Amino acid sequence: MIVIENLEEFGEWVIYEYEHAHELLGGELLITNVKDEKMKEELERRGIRYEERSVSEIIESLPKPWVVLDPKGEKELEPEEARGTVIIGGILGSHPPKGRTWELLTSRLLPKGVLVRNIGKEQFSIDGAAAVAWLISRGKKLSEIEKVVGLEIEVEAMPGMSVVEELPYAYPVVNGEVFFSDKVREYLARKRLVD
Repeated sequence: MIVIENLEEFGEWVIYEYEHAHELLGGELLITNVKDEKMKEELERRGIRYEERSVSEIIESLPKPWVVLDPKGEKELEPEEARGTVIIGGILGSHPPKGRTWELLTSRLLPKGVLVRNIGKEQFSIDGAAAVAWLISRGKKLSEIEKVVGLEIEVEAMPGMSVVEELPYAYPVVNGEVFFSDKVREYLARKRLVD
């Protein structure tokens, strides 16, 4: 099971990442800490399971081992660990990273007995981290998962003129394609046209 602890305000980008993760994981995905009514509506509309309570409040009911993914984890996530519950911080990235996963999630879960693991030194998108955890839960070693670090997305800034958006995060390759949400791509294009 993969749990994303929502730590963001409602926004299109984060919803699109949750939706993209759900397209791959289906019923294996649970979004926790969903308080915002608009976010609840959007998740329900997409058929994505969610829980109002924080993962720290429901962890006892989840399959063990409990693992939180945090870049500060000293060991890499292993397949046998990923077959329990992998917890991901639902935080849109900052570049450079600010250590918010540790501050907002890991530090709260350590007293519950979670393992802290990483999926490499790079910062993944939320949906990308979920995809990596899912692949590892299916028996892949982290070293066997191809990834692309830094994406350049060409978006139309105005009719006849496009610009390149640089996203400095890591994205895994799933089924031969970079795991990146088409809806995020469209969102970036729309945002450019408005700006």
